[in-house]
Amino acid sequence: MKPVLLDFLKSIALNHKGGKMILNTSELAKDLNISQQSVSRYLILLEKDGYLVRRRIGTGEEVTMTQKTYDELKGQMNTIQYILGSSKDVFVEGTLFTGLGEGSYYISRDGYVNKIKEFLKFVPFPGTMNLRLTDDYSSFNSIINKISGFDVEPFEQDGRKFGAIRLLKATMFGNKVGIVLPERTHYERVLEIISPDNLRDKFGLKDGDKVSLTIHKE
Repeated sequence: MKPVLLDFLKSIALNHKGGKMILNTSELAKDLNISQQSVSRYLILLEKDGYLVRRRIGTGEEVTMTQKTYDELKGQMNTIQYILGSSKDVFVEGTLFTGLGEGSYYISRDGYVNKIKEFLKFVPFPGTMNLRLTDDYSSFNSIINKISGFDVEPFEQDGRKFGAIRLLKATMFGNKVGIVLPERTHYERVLEIISPDNLRDKFGLKDGDKVSLTIHKE
């Protein structure tokens, strides 16, 4: 979300107490020290993107915040807590889903396995477990991508080229796991988890389950 829209959304959300609120664009423009045209434009954009629902009434309009607004604000809060915190760990939550089935092939290539053994100190089960970050943690995707880990350079094996990845250390259910961040991926807001074990079988996991993960920055 553009910063100007986020600031505007936060400004009107401060007066939103869980129900509907009545806005007068001219009064709101005066309160925020912006033009009435800007207020109208911001409201249109936020409605179009699904952050609020508007309904004309009398000389103003009735505005209702959607769940998407609350999810966005929660994500911003999580990001700020991370920035201000001194913890060397990042806590995230994701929903398990079945991927394209390519993990078992790629993660078993020697060029990856040897580096995983070097950094994570285990031989990975031939496959990855895919977690899509929940809305509360969606803003952490950019933070995770900035965590320094262990870079695996591109390599060639059996006449085929394999792309670069970055490995991060993590813990799940008290067990040491790793996160694979491919240079190129089909997914958004997704973490690919590796482990010495088949995590689905070991913990009885299925698609749709929510799983918490602790990522270690050092």
